[in-house]
Amino acid sequence: MRDEQKGQSSGWVVLEEETVEQTKKNKRQRKKARKTRNKPKRAKHGLRNAVIGAASLAVVYCILVFSHIPLIEKWRTIYIETAMGTMNHQWLATLFLPQSVIDDVMNGRLVLELQQEDDNSTWQVEEQFDDPQDAIDTWSELQDQFSEAYGEIDQKSFAAFMKQHRKEEVLDEDGYLLIDAADYDAEDTGILTIYGDPVCAIDTRNGIVIVTLRGDGYAGRMAIVKNPGQVKLAVSRSLGSSGSYLKDICRQNDAVLGINASGFSDPEGNGNGGEAFGMILSNGTVRRPDLDTTMKIISMDTANQMNVTNTLPADARDAMQFSPALVINGRQLISGSSGWGLQPRSVIGQTSKGQILMAVIDGRQPGYSIGITLGDLTDILYRYGAYQACNLDGGSSAVMYYRGRDITRSSAVTPEKGRHIPNAWIVTAN
Repeated sequence: MRDEQKGQSSGWVVLEEETVEQTKKNKRQRKKARKTRNKPKRAKHGLRNAVIGAASLAVVYCILVFSHIPLIEKWRTIYIETAMGTMNHQWLATLFLPQSVIDDVMNGRLVLELQQEDDNSTWQVEEQFDDPQDAIDTWSELQDQFSEAYGEIDQKSFAAFMKQHRKEEVLDEDGYLLIDAADYDAEDTGILTIYGDPVCAIDTRNGIVIVTLRGDGYAGRMAIVKNPGQVKLAVSRSLGSSGSYLKDICRQNDAVLGINASGFSDPEGNGNGGEAFGMILSNGTVRRPDLDTTMKIISMDTANQMNVTNTLPADARDAMQFSPALVINGRQLISGSSGWGLQPRSVIGQTSKGQILMAVIDGRQPGYSIGITLGDLTDILYRYGAYQACNLDGGSSAVMYYRGRDITRSSAVTPEKGRHIPNAWIVTAN
């Protein structure tokens, strides 16, 4: 009896196992059948989602490319101007945007250049240039009239700085005031201009103030030079065959400060700076006679006045060419991006009191400085009193040198060296 019961029990176990296995098998078959039935539905849903996605992208593309919504139009314009303003990255615009849209944006630059054809410096001002010697002296001789000679400096912040530092920390071996924190990564001095910009260098031996320029997406330096007679155009020793690094041009000409000047032929970004654009006059000697009628002439004359003109002034001592003009005879000519987008930039100007303004804005370096529009940079120069001002070559050539080193961060492939350039506006050392 026990054996019989045991056999029956074993049979039940086997039957139960077979039932469980059959149940699992049935579940797998039903699941497979459901998948088979749902496959066309999933394919249909996938196709529908793809169509909706493509349509959505098309709508977004049309809005970004053709919309006249002010914010979208502004940044689309800047994007096109920035791409088309480079030598080697125009494809960033031409690959994604219709040529008609690009042409509409770039035609604005042509219109502006045509509008400037009749703008020429005349210097019809009543006030005389300041005597540069009022700002160039030892600290013991200068300190009583410092607030007048360096009126762009906020005197309260300057006094606070001087109170925190011993004389031996801020005076050179001959007793001139020398505050130098001009490296682009140096800490702020705490000194401000009357417009709120940080002052990173004051050099009373050479009459130079260097200001840090910072804003939404940009960073750079601007030098205020008290004596325009120290400002000259120096050229590469190998001009015509190759250019030179800015630091070499400055050192070879005993310059305490300098910025790049003329543009040059740069095929595929590999130009060596030897073939400059436009005419070049250095210290009264014509170094390149080819006048480019599409660009303005930027010159310093024998009276140390800076001129932005269409023809070379008879009394010019130094001159080169670039465009566009930014300020002529006290009238600001540029606002917004004006066809030139966001780029690293170099500019030069002169106030009605004779001081030279030289500014360089770094760019193409996300997280540090993207670049600046010509309008925004013109606003800065105008705020500091520019009566004449003009754009210089920018891009990876834009760089400023002071006291033995570059104090802006070039966007060149080798930023520590910069680019070979044909010439530079320099400030000779006293």
